[in-house]
Amino acid sequence: MKERDLSHDDSQSDSYFWSDHQADDELTRLRLIEQFNDPSTLRQLDAIGVADGWRCLEVGAGAGSVVRWLSQRVGPAGNVVAADIDLRFLGDISARNVEVRRCDITQDAIEPSSYDLVHARNVLMHLRDPVAVLRRLIAALKPGGWLMVEDVDNGTVEAADPAHPCAAAFDRCAQARIAFLLASGVMDLRFARTLPVHIEQLGLIDVGNEGVAQVGPGRSPMSQLMIHSFRPMDDAMVANGVIAQSDASNAQRALKDPSFFYRGGLIVAVWGRKPG
Repeated sequence: MKERDLSHDDSQSDSYFWSDHQADDELTRLRLIEQFNDPSTLRQLDAIGVADGWRCLEVGAGAGSVVRWLSQRVGPAGNVVAADIDLRFLGDISARNVEVRRCDITQDAIEPSSYDLVHARNVLMHLRDPVAVLRRLIAALKPGGWLMVEDVDNGTVEAADPAHPCAAAFDRCAQARIAFLLASGVMDLRFARTLPVHIEQLGLIDVGNEGVAQVGPGRSPMSQLMIHSFRPMDDAMVANGVIAQSDASNAQRALKDPSFFYRGGLIVAVWGRKPG
């Protein structure tokens, strides 16, 4: 990964933290997100009732697992637009009902009143004005269309056993990441906690939400995802004097230790339907 200077306020750009990741590393991270998040995502999309013939917009399509599921669900009569700023991992999608589109959701044009479903996962936390983007997503819905948005509240990340030798360092790093990345303008690791409030205020109907957090050990798929996601952040915090190298090392060691149990981030999903 290229060096990134996180010591200044970068809040004037909607840059993606992992955009400099080497392709193999980023694909591994995206596959881990799919492994960890897809079960709840697909269960909720199924409950919404995605059906044959729907037109769907997948924002932040990543490595494409949700796009592939939607493509099969909507069938030949439907259409799925896979939108992302990084299309490296979507090139193998050959379904005729899928359009892969390079799109910066903060500024590029989106067809108004055109989609039966708009879905975004792990996107809004990276944006300078996520509520403005929520409004853009709602504007893209047909009357009666569904919005579903998911993000992670990392405020829940905490050692399950405070007596474990790595627990104190793990907890210090978890809290330091939240403050450091927010102050640097890189991302808001706690944005998801506000999602239900925003959805209630934006005029949708039939709204609902769900939060899911798991407790698991080091050396689990959740831990592999944490390692791939947070190691660059921890290195940046050490370089900027925010945490000690010993704390960063112990926090990473904890994620590789099957005797260390911890609570992961709260996956928050919200949904609602456009009136009409």
